[in-house]
Amino acid sequence: MQPVNLEDVAIVGRQTSDNVAVVAVDLLEQGAQLRYLNEIITMSRRARRGQSFTIRPVPQGKPYITLGDPFGIASHAMQPGDSIDEENLAAELPQLEVNYRENPSTPVVPELAARTFDGYVRDDGTVGTRNYVGIVTSGMCSSTEAREIAWRANREIYSREKYPNVDGVVAVVHESGCGMPDGAGLTTLNRLLVNTLRHPNLGSAIYLDLGCGKTCVECSVPLFQAQLPTYNQRVVNMTVQQLGGSQKTIIKGLETVDGLLDYANKFSRRPVPLSNLTLGTKCGGSDRWSGLTANPAVGVAADMIVKAGGSVLLPEIPELQGAAMIDLVQRARTPEVGHTLMDSLDRFRKYVEMFGEDFSENPTPGNKKSGLINIFLKSTGAQAKGGTTTVEGLLEYGEWLGRRNRHFVLYTPGYDQISTPALFLSGAQVALFTTGRGTGIGNALGPVMKVSSNTLLWKNNDDMDINAGTILDRTETVESVGQRIFEDTIAVASGQKTVRAEQSGFHNEFKVWESLWPAL
Repeated sequence: MQPVNLEDVAIVGRQTSDNVAVVAVDLLEQGAQLRYLNEIITMSRRARRGQSFTIRPVPQGKPYITLGDPFGIASHAMQPGDSIDEENLAAELPQLEVNYRENPSTPVVPELAARTFDGYVRDDGTVGTRNYVGIVTSGMCSSTEAREIAWRANREIYSREKYPNVDGVVAVVHESGCGMPDGAGLTTLNRLLVNTLRHPNLGSAIYLDLGCGKTCVECSVPLFQAQLPTYNQRVVNMTVQQLGGSQKTIIKGLETVDGLLDYANKFSRRPVPLSNLTLGTKCGGSDRWSGLTANPAVGVAADMIVKAGGSVLLPEIPELQGAAMIDLVQRARTPEVGHTLMDSLDRFRKYVEMFGEDFSENPTPGNKKSGLINIFLKSTGAQAKGGTTTVEGLLEYGEWLGRRNRHFVLYTPGYDQISTPALFLSGAQVALFTTGRGTGIGNALGPVMKVSSNTLLWKNNDDMDINAGTILDRTETVESVGQRIFEDTIAVASGQKTVRAEQSGFHNEFKVWESLWPAL
């Protein structure tokens, strides 16, 4: 059997530091010979697509390294060509040194700062990438009516021809608002509702309440009015119990939507600097390629947004374990920010242990089937989607970013259906979502662009918006795909493109982190 070039059948994340490669073809058979750096590597056994194998000797007790980061320790001595699996991977990491230091804020690059997108400028100065009429529920008890109003309004009242500046009517439904105690949980939920109603992607809205929950009109609207000066101009309050039930509420809601569409249609797109854009980054249904193709390419686009003066949010604290968080800490703006980031890991660990669970049990069966055999390997790739710029701080779940800019870590779970809405609840107007196995997830508050880590998924799954698998195919580089993602993000933010989740008409998921408070 003639040797083949390793680069033709596998990928090495960083040649200068990594001691593992990842199989890029369907199979590498036992005995296959690979030419790499003037050496011949012989595969000791069959390795499948996405599986890691050693390209240098790794003594027992020494770390496996990918993308420059350790993700586990060899449980016995490994030779080049040995496949890595749970049998030869010790779960722990080597002792990692944490350096807390000062870092300058990422400087703005004039050429990027000169770029613009076409957005909807609101009366408070914020800018939307979409112009929706929102049907926002006070809680689960008015969710059916909200969905029906939105569904019927889009079919019976709204059209692009009649309302050329409006992007549709959306139901923003969550499952809380009743059966919860007063105190911190209710304060958090009211903050999430404020952030929903203030979101620049909503031109106008109905606040729809059953009438007796903890976030009822009488209870919460005074809080909203105190924080949102334009609330009375752009939001109409409705109560199911006062209107006489579901059917009457739906009829009244449709009548109300007609006027709210007129109000929202007064806003039109105009060019604004990219400093007005906050980009959310997210991954889900990840595979081994996510950390080598889609995530670092999104990271390139994220860096460009930050260098244009905009902002980037990196969520998913459980998926930032090990060397991933160490890297973020070492890029923190100040030592205090670094300590806050490290403390967030400990805080989340204690939260998980409240339920008797293990913080490290994050990888899903799908992750493991695709080569992500432990949380540290998954985390190394996951943090790449946030880019390489200075980390300015940690945002708490539900904390509004406001006038701050550049790169922030966001305190959320890894669960897609919670952490994706959290990006928008902190002010993101568009999100980039990487996946290697596929997902159709969208969001009620804005566009979610799906980035495929491999071309096979891109060809077979019509939920994908961008293919980063060209990096794996050797037809593009991480940098060129990142540039392409950056341009597509501007096009989506400007309304020149819609994403697949929007086109489907039914992917507008919105879930809040309910387990932060007990149910009564």
